[in-house]
Amino acid sequence: MRWPRQVASAAALTTILAGPPIVLARTVGWPLPTRPTQEQLHQWISDPLTENTLIAGLVLLAWTLWALLASIALRATAARVVKAVRRLRRVPLPTPVQATATGMAGAAALWTPTTSAATVDASTPAPTTTGHQTNPHHQQAAILGVDIPGGWLPADTAQQIAAASALVWLRRRRAYQPQPPGQPRDDSDLTPLPPTVTAVQAATPPATRPTPAPTLVLPTGGIGLTGPGAADAARGILLTTLLQALRPTGHPTTAVITSRADLHRLLGAHTPALHHLPGLTATDTLDDAITTLARTNNPSSTPPTLLTHTPTDPTTAARLATALTHTVGVLIGTWTHGSTWHIEADGHTHPDTSSSDRARLCVLTDTAARDLLTVLAPTPAIPPATAVPRQRPPIPAPPLAPSPPKPLTLQVLGNPTLRAGGTPVPIRRSAALQILVAFAAHPEGRTTRELATSIWPGLAPHTVTRRLYTTLSDLRKDITTTGQPNPIEHTNDRYHLNPQHIDVDLWQLNAAIDHAATALTNHTHAYQAIIDHYTGDIAANHTWPWLDPIREKTRRHVIDAHTALADHTPDPIARLHRLQDALRVDPYNEHLHHLAADTLTALGKPQDSRALLARYHQRLAEAAPTRA
Repeated sequence: MRWPRQVASAAALTTILAGPPIVLARTVGWPLPTRPTQEQLHQWISDPLTENTLIAGLVLLAWTLWALLASIALRATAARVVKAVRRLRRVPLPTPVQATATGMAGAAALWTPTTSAATVDASTPAPTTTGHQTNPHHQQAAILGVDIPGGWLPADTAQQIAAASALVWLRRRRAYQPQPPGQPRDDSDLTPLPPTVTAVQAATPPATRPTPAPTLVLPTGGIGLTGPGAADAARGILLTTLLQALRPTGHPTTAVITSRADLHRLLGAHTPALHHLPGLTATDTLDDAITTLARTNNPSSTPPTLLTHTPTDPTTAARLATALTHTVGVLIGTWTHGSTWHIEADGHTHPDTSSSDRARLCVLTDTAARDLLTVLAPTPAIPPATAVPRQRPPIPAPPLAPSPPKPLTLQVLGNPTLRAGGTPVPIRRSAALQILVAFAAHPEGRTTRELATSIWPGLAPHTVTRRLYTTLSDLRKDITTTGQPNPIEHTNDRYHLNPQHIDVDLWQLNAAIDHAATALTNHTHAYQAIIDHYTGDIAANHTWPWLDPIREKTRRHVIDAHTALADHTPDPIARLHRLQDALRVDPYNEHLHHLAADTLTALGKPQDSRALLARYHQRLAEAAPTRA
């Protein structure tokens, strides 16, 4: 309850303002004396340091100190009042639950709905036209959006981006081909997703089946976008329109037509790989785009959207106006042959004078748009600059004799649990549990910036530093209240776990992996040690975006061990059992399924082989109905 503190603050302020004046006035009088006579002035000049003048000076000093203290108190109070008024004038929307949709829980989490060209945030219908300036048509409903670095996304668009991000990792799992432990392995496809994508994942709650939000109906004939947010809104329309290409249609569809020059002006120079995005057709020139639009205009299907800048050539503009007669066009700039919308920097359309309603469009900077569009590509083109490879110092091979038990044990394979003397330690903050798992995944430690960026993606690290320190302090308290030593240390600007105080199951697994890679003999025992130490995915019940590359890399080591043992097993039945164990570790890997199917065929069970592959394809269809 806050009101006792508020009452106490008010009482303290009243005491400061009223108490000293009352005491001073009653004891020594007011500081301003009556007007002195000429005789008193001559007497003070001749003898200034009398008892009366010293007392008067002290009284003046006391009143001055009170005035200074009162001014400071009043200034602080005024600042708090102004802040409260501003907060009331701008009531913030509730932020989405801090979770992600990156888990592979099945079809529900990965389902991508059909959307219209773009989505808006609105609460009441807007007028259709106001002279030549128009407001977008939209349904009457209130929805929330997601603020990200470099823009704003409607809630349903954010859910679709999170689902597409999960699909990226599903495709990576499916395409991996197991390698013998110790052999050079190319894990370049485990590059983390761009920062804007992870910010969307962290800010988007998992949805069983996202509900399409109020949709923006783009009128035929073309619409011009002006204002400081025009280019950002065009990028938002490009993204939301291309999301339509994720739905299964049975045949390729063109959702957006533009020229390469327009694409480069919108997204910058780093766009060559984006030309092959599903649903996007990029031509050499605007004239070619107009021609392509005329060829792809099918009355029985949804017409594609032409995205370009307003042409300056009158002949091209007239040809474009004709081509847009029965289709949709989005033009950056004033469009004299149709309507024009003024877009503010935050995505709100300019309000009509007769209404306070303002629709809000998806807006993205060029960097944010490039980041989000990468997850829509069949093979995501992640910029090399975003790669953050895992760096783990060499860990010695497991000792022949078990090491003495540590005061604390941390289990991160499966459900993360910290134990002290075998008793689970309650971790009060979810971020604290995430920090523990990060320390386990990075024995070399993490800097303050690395921790802040991983746990709170999308927020500037300096804005969450205090939150991080508070979380670390609470985590230490949770541990030390058990009577055990604090295992968290700070060395060379990096936080890390002290291996003398804590034992981590992931470290034991990594030691077994390193031992198998360097073992010269008894490979079977080394491979089996990897399998025995693996008790589940890292933090299996959590969907933290930063964990995806580490989790997948660890999973690959385990299925490598399974397939290596299967290759060294001459008995086909025992080999099949090995492969079935590998499929339990990763039921989405295509190569493992074909190995198991070939083994079933060799055992004279072709029907079981076909049934296995049929179930696998069904699993993929359920997990990713858009594009497996």
